[in-house]
Amino acid sequence: MFSYAVISMNWDPIFLWLLFNAHREKNNSGEVPHIGNPPAPMKLFYDLAHFMAVRKIDGDNPSHWFPMNETAVQRLNDPEHVTSRRVRVGKFYFPHGCHGFRECPNCGKLTFYLGSKWKLDSPDLFPPQIIKSLAYPDMARSEEEMRAYEEGKYDAIQCTHCGEITEAHHSAIIMQTNFKGQHPPFIEEIQRDMKVAIEKAKHIIFFGYSLPEDDFIYRSILASRKRMGIESPKVSVVVGKDAEAEDKWLKGDELENYTENYPESGFSTVVKRAIDIFGKENLRGYAAGIPNVFLKEKHADEKKVIELLRWE
Repeated sequence: MFSYAVISMNWDPIFLWLLFNAHREKNNSGEVPHIGNPPAPMKLFYDLAHFMAVRKIDGDNPSHWFPMNETAVQRLNDPEHVTSRRVRVGKFYFPHGCHGFRECPNCGKLTFYLGSKWKLDSPDLFPPQIIKSLAYPDMARSEEEMRAYEEGKYDAIQCTHCGEITEAHHSAIIMQTNFKGQHPPFIEEIQRDMKVAIEKAKHIIFFGYSLPEDDFIYRSILASRKRMGIESPKVSVVVGKDAEAEDKWLKGDELENYTENYPESGFSTVVKRAIDIFGKENLRGYAAGIPNVFLKEKHADEKKVIELLRWE
């Protein structure tokens, strides 16, 4: 497993897509380490906490491939198993679902749509929507999809398992409110796996997440993590940029003084909520915002990324 996991409270797959492309570039480069005997290249993949198919990104038909998961990785990494690669896998959670999810009304299987081009600025990363101007008939990969488009089902995507046409209302998402209604069992599976990851976390980073007061489910999960009788996790807060903020991490009295001097700022509001749960001694904050937290002279900086992820 990776040393980190990602929880996305958003419904879009943009962050996952950036990571997918970064891993693909690294995996296909000549810089990967070789491990084992005989040596095999080590590759990086994501486990989406539910065994779902991803609609094949390149190709001319709506076929599918499956992301890696813990079970497959354990088999591949068995030293008695001769393979062309060894694998490390990380968890990426969509506890509220994702715009790219389509649950087939016929076979019930979940398929993840991520467009048809391996490029960072993919023009069709989001699935086609219900109005014609937000659909793209040139992306239809089967006669059934083109026929559905011509009949006015502009949001049609064919299930890669059974061939049934799915529409936008078959996207599995739930609203981020204080009371969450019924949702498919695979969302429950993702949420339970995510809860375990939080319980085991030594460092939790609120990256653009404001700990809203009405989202009491996640607040209670985080609060219970502190009450588990084990060492409290370190917590880092990075949200929108405050105009007065310097490019530095704030801790202890310095962080508390900042929230007192700028009590109305969005950063101070989140910090106070986090302190209520975890305590001042376990908290640090970066008020200069995203993406400044990992930039140096307007470019991504490896040292600042490490400083963000690892609070020594």
